[in-house]
Amino acid sequence: MKEREIGLIEGFLLCLCDSHTVRLQTSQWKRGLLVFSSGVCLELAALPLLAVLIGWEFPWFVWFLTGFFGPLGILGLYASKFGDDRLVESLLVLPKLDLEL
Repeated sequence: MKEREIGLIEGFLLCLCDSHTVRLQTSQWKRGLLVFSSGVCLELAALPLLAVLIGWEFPWFVWFLTGFFGPLGILGLYASKFGDDRLVESLLVLPKLDLEL
């Protein structure tokens, strides 16, 4: 029986819980997960901008979403396309948060 590949949402959660499993995945899978994660970051960064366009006002500290997640998303997209495998893995795996469940 062929072992199935881990899905994107499951992989996104594995980055926090089990870095060893993420490291065992293929390079193509890691790059796909990084594109997915970068897309999530860019969507979070765009929330304040879209809210201003429709007329909602936010406190000043909400703009930290754009300031933090925007560059993080752009870096992730760049690394998934042009970065080496080691950079991609370092952006995905957070060893300090690894719970090793």
